[in-house]
Amino acid sequence: MGWFCGNFENCFRKGVPQKSKMNYSEFISLLEKKGLPNSVFFCGSEDFLIEDCLQRITHTVDPATRDFNFDVYYGSQVDGGKIVDTASAYPMLAESRLVIVKEVNKLSGAGLEALAKYLERPSSTTRLVLIAEKITARNKSWTKIKSNTCFVEFKQLYDNQVMSWMKQYLRGRGYEITSDASILVHSRVGNNLRAIANELNKILLNLNGEKRIAAEDVQRVVGLSRTFSVFHLTDAIGNREIENALQIMSKMLDSGESHTGMLAMITRHFVSLLVIKGAVRQKKSDNEIAALAGIAPYFVKKNKTMAAKYSFRLFENVFVCLLETDLKLKTSQQPPKIALQTMLVQILQQD
Repeated sequence: MGWFCGNFENCFRKGVPQKSKMNYSEFISLLEKKGLPNSVFFCGSEDFLIEDCLQRITHTVDPATRDFNFDVYYGSQVDGGKIVDTASAYPMLAESRLVIVKEVNKLSGAGLEALAKYLERPSSTTRLVLIAEKITARNKSWTKIKSNTCFVEFKQLYDNQVMSWMKQYLRGRGYEITSDASILVHSRVGNNLRAIANELNKILLNLNGEKRIAAEDVQRVVGLSRTFSVFHLTDAIGNREIENALQIMSKMLDSGESHTGMLAMITRHFVSLLVIKGAVRQKKSDNEIAALAGIAPYFVKKNKTMAAKYSFRLFENVFVCLLETDLKLKTSQQPPKIALQTMLVQILQQD
């Protein structure tokens, strides 16, 4: 065995092609197929995925030379000059050294300038990994740093991406999950990947030798811990999921959500769906529909599906229910929670 583990040598090959910007999946593919680029910049708020990448990179460092050729710094605790000096030093008894800088966004202006200058002509024997949650786009140093590194963006995943990530996460551990089970995990836990991974790992401990997670396994192990927003509520209402909508509404109200604010958002959502339904009938394009409804083009397809679940006659009844509930909240002695739940049942049980 050499001074580095075989995987580490392969991972740190020279001359790896670099794409200017990529996501987590693309970076993992690059790492596995072609090795680690000379300089990498991880940026974003999805720290669970960042940690996963770091583990893949660092666990292959040979323990025999780790103390000499592996350094971790924090931008809040070090100056740029120290980072540059370390990155510029030759590795000891090995082909490459690894330098990781976390919180690089907390470096001073002078520190960023020094780092940007180093990256113009980086050491060929150092693999530098920079990590920041966010950066100032207009800062010249950041612009130079981004242009001279393999920039990997770690955005929080959208709802539709979380289920795919679950399957990928479990596949890497030799397990599968049914679609119903992944939807149930997502509905109960939310989009926090660390929390999802913890729950999936608990389920795996209780599978009794099975290799596939079913909805029953989730129900047995995973509690309802998701923090919901009004957008989760309007999605459930738009899709006419009465049990899910009532559950979300109850949790939101119990956590102190404004009754009138909730009603206003539900009303706004139905107005948007009605506009979309009319625009679809007029054969408007998706971009035109987005402009008319005041939503991002990304959400048009989803909202068109919701709008199709309501007839124009049903929309008329919906707005009557909304108006009556608004009046009850302002004048009635009925508890606001009961008024809102009654409204929801009336709306979603109509044909």
